[in-house]
Amino acid sequence: MSLKPRRVDFNATWGAIRETIKGVITLDHVARTVWNDRFSDVYSICVAHPEPMADRLYAETKQYLIDHVAKLLNKVQEDGEQNLVKNYFHYWSQYSVGSQYLHSLYLYLNQQHIKTQKLSDAEIIYGSSDITGGEQMEIGELALEVWQSGMIAPLGQRLVKLLLEAIDQDRSQQPLTIPIEAVRGTIISFVEVQGYRKKGQLQLYQELFEEPFLDASGEHFKRDAARLLQEKDVSLYMEKVKAKIEEELFRARRFLHYSSFPKVSHRCETHMVAEHLQFLYSECNGMVQNERKKDLSNMYDLLKSVQNAMVVLVDTVLDHIKTQGLAVSINDLILFRILKNIPIQPYGFIAVTN
Repeated sequence: MSLKPRRVDFNATWGAIRETIKGVITLDHVARTVWNDRFSDVYSICVAHPEPMADRLYAETKQYLIDHVAKLLNKVQEDGEQNLVKNYFHYWSQYSVGSQYLHSLYLYLNQQHIKTQKLSDAEIIYGSSDITGGEQMEIGELALEVWQSGMIAPLGQRLVKLLLEAIDQDRSQQPLTIPIEAVRGTIISFVEVQGYRKKGQLQLYQELFEEPFLDASGEHFKRDAARLLQEKDVSLYMEKVKAKIEEELFRARRFLHYSSFPKVSHRCETHMVAEHLQFLYSECNGMVQNERKKDLSNMYDLLKSVQNAMVVLVDTVLDHIKTQGLAVSINDLILFRILKNIPIQPYGFIAVTN
């Protein structure tokens, strides 16, 4: 490759680059010699004599990506709603990898033209540069931005509806009508498509999918709690709720981004524990009086994550200790110490203060 700037026939050179982009973005075979020639063409356009044509190359590449994603949008939808998520995931898997290769092909444009024009954080904050003309993105970032605006924006709500239905099928132990890898891959694509951002990488994921998912899950937890409460059995209720929390965390690990895990637990605990404390407390005295250690352990596990919920259990245990002079095992002592940081005296007795 000659490093000397020279005159370039843009239309002819761009035509060759465009054909290679088609192969790259669809993961078709691109010969090494062709790759090297197109790599050189990108360089030649960026340093062309008498005037570099990097901006023109950027504009043409952006329009190609916009047109390509528009064609994919039609392909994603052509098999109907029942195949929408599966088709979306198929083309996203192809496009997301292809955009990484495309980014490498445009290395010189990215490094020597776009990066040098990018504003620093300080320039943006303090206004030391003119930003009215807009800022170009590196080609890999541009490809993801085009996918978000050209694919996710028009399909997002429909995709999320189908994804939530699939998760409900999983909760009901029904066979999924969408392959599990397509469900998870589509959800994670809402994160990956903004992965290049320095800030707000989860914004699309949270606004488009996570918020509706947590709201729908909250309604599910409320219904589940109402059904279990009809049995009026605190012991059974606690066991079922503990199992439900574990089940939902397992499901979250199968489908969601890890940032959602604590939010799923919180929603479940809010609607199945915090909103039914009086029901749980109704058996507290009986559990302590009869030393129902399994029930007390389950209650502790459920209450510990709910703010101020432990007070009634702690007070009940302490009152019982004071009135009965209960001799407790080492395991009980550890539990009580966790509950209220109670000091333990030698010979296995609890120091009780009035």
